Amino acid sequence: INSLDIVQKRRVVFLGDELKSQLIGERPAIGEFILINNVPFQVVGVLKTKKQDSSYNGRDSRKAFIPSSTFTGMYSILYPNNFVVQHAEGGSMESVKDQLYKILGKKYRFDPNDEEALGIWDVTEGMKFLTTFFFAFRVFLVGIGIATLITGGIGVSNIMNVVLEERTKEIGIKMALGAKKSLIMGQFIFETLLLTLSGGLIGYLIGVGIVSVMPVFKVEEFIGAPEIDILGTSMATVVLGLIGLAAGYFPARRASNLQPVQALKLF
Repeated sequence: INSLDIVQKRRVVFLGDELKSQLIGERPAIGEFILINNVPFQVVGVLKTKKQDSSYNGRDSRKAFIPSSTFTGMYSILYPNNFVVQHAEGGSMESVKDQLYKILGKKYRFDPNDEEALGIWDVTEGMKFLTTFFFAFRVFLVGIGIATLITGGIGVSNIMNVVLEERTKEIGIKMALGAKKSLIMGQFIFETLLLTLSGGLIGYLIGVGIVSVMPVFKVEEFIGAPEIDILGTSMATVVLGLIGLAAGYFPARRASNLQPVQALKLF
């Protein structure tokens, strides 16, 4: 929508991507016509899919935008009750607010220094707080996750020690037949990694399942659209692998250092 559309009060509409899919489907939308209160409007653009933290009475992806002059002519509403302003790149909200008070004060004849004349909701301050809060919350969750992984690693190490006790005779027979220490150690480390990564895979699949069913509960308006963080998943996999190596190293070293005769004497 451009200035000419506003001046000429054209019946054109800019659709949110989700609304476009609902109304028109997968075919190209530009040039198509839709009805708004039984009035035909031509589609001139479609919103690109984007992440949106604030909804402003609904997600942009589900909205239809028409020229303000066209809206005024259709509904006889002379004055907007609110509008959204964003500062230019490199600017600040303080300078934008000063300009708003000066421009609107001159037009509507109120003192630009009267802060009560306009109700301005500066979301940047709220976003700064939320950004700091969620960063701290993520750090807390990362700490909890690492502690959980370490606890799980200790549990896996204990399991492998039990496995070692149960398979001592098997290890003794293998070493008596010429199996090298590196082979015994590699076998235990591999089994530990397999056990650890299998648990990680199950956890990942549970997470994917939870994210997949979230749209059913219609919570996007409140918490956004949850998604799997690829970077976080990759980092968790690396940490999980390192913990698996650490958990399997000591049982594997014990197994590889067993003497065949001593191992066979235990049974």
